[in-house]
Amino acid sequence: MAPPIVPPSVRPRSTPSRDLWTAIGLLTVVALLAYAPLLARLGFYRDDWYQIWAGDTLGPGSIITLFSIDRPVMGYLYAAAFRLLGDAPLGWQLYALGLRWIGALGALWLARRLWPRQPLATTSIAVLFLIYPGFLQQPNANTFSNHLFGYTAEIFSLALTVESLRPTSPARRFGLVALAVLAALGSWLTYEYMIGLEALRYWLLARHAFRWESAARKGRWTDLLAVSAPFLIPLAGFLVYRLFFFQAGRESVDVAQVLAGYQAAPVHELGRRMIALGQDFVEAVLLGWTVPSQDLLSSMTTRELVSGLALAAAAAVAFLAYARRSHPAVDSAGDVPHRELLLMGAFTVVASLAPVILTGRDIRWASAFDRYTLHATLGIGVLIVGLVFAGLRPGSRSVVLGFLVGFAVLTHYGNAVAWSTFWSEQRQFWWQLAWRAPDLQSGTVLLTTLPSQRYFEDYEVWGPANLIYRPGQANPTIASEVMEELTAAKARLGVREVRSMRVLIGIPRDYNQTLVAAWPSTGSCLHVLDREQLEFPASLSSLVRSLGSYSDASLILPRAAPAQPPSRIFGPEPERSWCWYYQTASLARQRGEWERIVQLADEADRLDVRPGDPTEWMPFFHGYLNAGRTDGARQMATRIGADDLVRHDLCDHLTPHYFLDEATYALGRSLLCGVR
Repeated sequence: MAPPIVPPSVRPRSTPSRDLWTAIGLLTVVALLAYAPLLARLGFYRDDWYQIWAGDTLGPGSIITLFSIDRPVMGYLYAAAFRLLGDAPLGWQLYALGLRWIGALGALWLARRLWPRQPLATTSIAVLFLIYPGFLQQPNANTFSNHLFGYTAEIFSLALTVESLRPTSPARRFGLVALAVLAALGSWLTYEYMIGLEALRYWLLARHAFRWESAARKGRWTDLLAVSAPFLIPLAGFLVYRLFFFQAGRESVDVAQVLAGYQAAPVHELGRRMIALGQDFVEAVLLGWTVPSQDLLSSMTTRELVSGLALAAAAAVAFLAYARRSHPAVDSAGDVPHRELLLMGAFTVVASLAPVILTGRDIRWASAFDRYTLHATLGIGVLIVGLVFAGLRPGSRSVVLGFLVGFAVLTHYGNAVAWSTFWSEQRQFWWQLAWRAPDLQSGTVLLTTLPSQRYFEDYEVWGPANLIYRPGQANPTIASEVMEELTAAKARLGVREVRSMRVLIGIPRDYNQTLVAAWPSTGSCLHVLDREQLEFPASLSSLVRSLGSYSDASLILPRAAPAQPPSRIFGPEPERSWCWYYQTASLARQRGEWERIVQLADEADRLDVRPGDPTEWMPFFHGYLNAGRTDGARQMATRIGADDLVRHDLCDHLTPHYFLDEATYALGRSLLCGVR
């Protein structure tokens, strides 16, 4: 039988059940305060879209195929989750929150087994693990639930490992070790770059083998090898499989490609990446508490900031109440092993980040690359608590920790505000496009922008576009690309290409069939540009303006049966405010339904809804003129002319395209361009 992790002479009394449940209650309260307030306003983002499209259109089994090229086991996990949760955003948000909370329970279990006499320190580790403010992908729940699953599995594997070292029966120890191995395999096979956490397991096993042995006893290394063998053998098997047998279809996870980065100057490259490891250590441990929050907090409205501060105060008060009422004497006990906390925490952070950095990736506070801080949060929590207990007086520790808790909750609320705004803009975009475009021709290349966010990948557009306009169709026929200079060049040259996506999806892109749908600011509506009649919103970027003459509005099928964004994904149709009138009038203009436009204008006037951008009066200007309502057209021209720059720009691009005849065009030019 393996020796106990602590000798009976110094073994502390077991943690009272009441304290344990109080700590779990605190974790629950803090998790809800940090992540739940805006949960129902969050949705799908980024990489979610091609996976949601595949799961909806081709079935959950297709997700297995998608991930067969890099992380096959994750494909099975994701497919199983999709079968259970489907394509409703709220289910994925609850699932991710549940995983985050369960992971914190695992961290609490692990910490309490390591330092059973330190309830405040161990609970603090679990709380900081739970709400570390450098990882801000929690609202991107569909994609990052897989990361959370893999990380939670590794945390429980470590806790089971420590539990197996306690005095127990051989059968129970065997069961604990078996579960620990299975959980570890689940973690490695889900996300291989989290394997650096394995170093902590051998730290813990060495701690057991060496710390409490008597000086006379020999064979410590033999004992260490004996308790390590059940984990070393499957680890070796996994590494052999991943390094020598698995054929990756993505460069970032292809071992040969990773090693190729070292071939030219291996010593120089290794040195460069070790420096990067040191930089990322500082970023994760220290800058993660400040840098990500700066933009989030500065962009919040006063009302949002007040709400966030209230949540932060509630979390800090809950933590301080736990610290002061449950453990009034702990702060002055003086026996917190802060040196061990510091060493173990720093070691765990470095070990966690090393595989990421050595394979050419690093932490960045943009483009979702803060994801690489997630599996370092256990080490960060241990290290921060060690720093607090080592550097502060007993009476100040809980106050500082409470401040960190409150600030982290405030950051996560600001983060949820930003993600909820992103989702709101996506929903509004697709509903507005559905109002404007009942259907799109197959082969359309849709180029789009949002007011406050930019798309990183084309599937963020073609995924929802095909769900709306081609539901159930196995091959996506509406393509897209990210709005950037290279895309603009392709549109100008009329490039034809095929976009291949994870072995399963291939989408032809013919830039001769480009349609630009730009939403330049929250003060305007979505604008579908029409090369036959260019009407540029005042806040439109120069890049998008340069593509106006390549945007073919005839790709919209104006008399097709109207598509409807599925409400289970996009929610109910928004209230019919000004943008509904603008999009409906724009569609009516394309159809030549001039009296319909006049009716819409009259109704909008009765409801006193107005545009934020003067160019949005143009469909009504055309409608009044072509319906023979000169007075109404004159009124529209006056409204447009209130902004002289907008009027001049519209006059520069005014064509006869939407006028009944040359006489109507001449009258329209006189009314609009003669206004002073």
